[in-house]
Amino acid sequence: MRFPARHEVPEFTIFASLLRMTTKYGFSDIRHQLIKDLKGAYPTRWEDFETAKILGEDIFGSPKPHPNAVLNLFEAQNVRFAIPFAAYQASIGGFSSLMSNKPGTVLPRRTLATTIHGMHVIRSLGSRAWRAIAYAGDLKKCPDKACVLNVGINSVGKWLEVLGKIYDSMVDGRKGDVLSPPSLDHLFCTKCARSVGAVHTRLRSICWAKLTPAFAVSDSWDDL
Repeated sequence: MRFPARHEVPEFTIFASLLRMTTKYGFSDIRHQLIKDLKGAYPTRWEDFETAKILGEDIFGSPKPHPNAVLNLFEAQNVRFAIPFAAYQASIGGFSSLMSNKPGTVLPRRTLATTIHGMHVIRSLGSRAWRAIAYAGDLKKCPDKACVLNVGINSVGKWLEVLGKIYDSMVDGRKGDVLSPPSLDHLFCTKCARSVGAVHTRLRSICWAKLTPAFAVSDSWDDL
């Protein structure tokens, strides 16, 4: 029988085995270090999320684990602070990903139900937020010919067409990820891009604040 070399074993598999071992045998110092290593990729503060260079499953290298497997591990090992973002990451792939039946990726019934609920809550909140940017007066007509908001003075039809284009770029092209900023630079001039970006960041931070109650983990991040 040939056993796999260490470099052939996925990093997530090694991490998961170590974490389970520390829980089973009470190796608190090792567990503390493993948990500490996770905190950068699974932040609990919006400011840390905004500045993080590695987020979610990317911390485990390649091949990247299925987000359901990560969520299952965190739930089973009570890594509570990481569960809201792990659940959000699992929700990005939608129903087909959440319903995965591959080994290690099958979510328990309660976890599946709360993650689906959270997915709907966050996507709905994000959709309403982005719609507010596009349709509720946050955008002004722009004189710069390189800007999509350069629609003339009385061009109602073109204005509505532009708003639809912006909304589609913010929502339809995001594939369920409402926390990462969409690419809008190709639409706006520098000034308008900066203005829209500021509003967009504020609304994304609101979605971030709602992760913990949406995925039924706690009332707020402060409770973790």
